[in-house]
Amino acid sequence: MTDTIELVERVRRRLTGQDNPCQIAGPAPETAISAAEEALGVTFPPSYRTFLRTWGGIAIPPHLGVVHDFVGVTPTVASSGVDAGINDVVHRTLEARQQRKLAEHLVVVGMGAQYQEWFCLDVSRPTPSGEYPVLLFDAKDNALDQQFYEDFGQMLEEVMGFVADSLDQPLD
Repeated sequence: MTDTIELVERVRRRLTGQDNPCQIAGPAPETAISAAEEALGVTFPPSYRTFLRTWGGIAIPPHLGVVHDFVGVTPTVASSGVDAGINDVVHRTLEARQQRKLAEHLVVVGMGAQYQEWFCLDVSRPTPSGEYPVLLFDAKDNALDQQFYEDFGQMLEEVMGFVADSLDQPLD
C-alpha cells in the first residue's frame, strides 16, 4: 500500500495548480466506514477500507483515467443519513439500486470516464483474502459489462499509475 500512497501523492502534486486538480476528501473515520457498510448491508474489502481510511475519496479530471471518481464515504451521510453529497458510496449505490435496479450485491465505488459507467464491487464473489472483483456496470444499457479489476486496490493502483505516466509525458 505504501507504493500506492506515494503514487496518489505524486498525482496530487502534479495536478495541484491546474484547472482540475486532484480532489481528496480526507480520511474517513472507522465509525463512518462501519455505518456505510451497515447502510448498504455489506462488508467492505480490506483494500477499500484502507482507501477510505487513507483518502476518504478521490476525484481526478475525467479525461485522465478510465475511472475519474473513486467513490468514498462522507461521514455526515454515513453516520446521520443526511444527504451531504452525491460522491458518497451509500448515496451512489442506493440511488443506483433504486433508479437502475442495480443488484443488491453490487456497490458503486468508481465512476467511469464515460457517462453512466459505474465500477462496482461484486460482494457476492469474495476471494480468500476478503477482496471482491470490480465489475463495470453500464447504466445507459442497465447491464453488467465485464470484470475490469481483480479488486479495488488493483483498480486504484492501475488508474493512478496510468495518470502518473500520462502526466510524465512531455506535451507536444
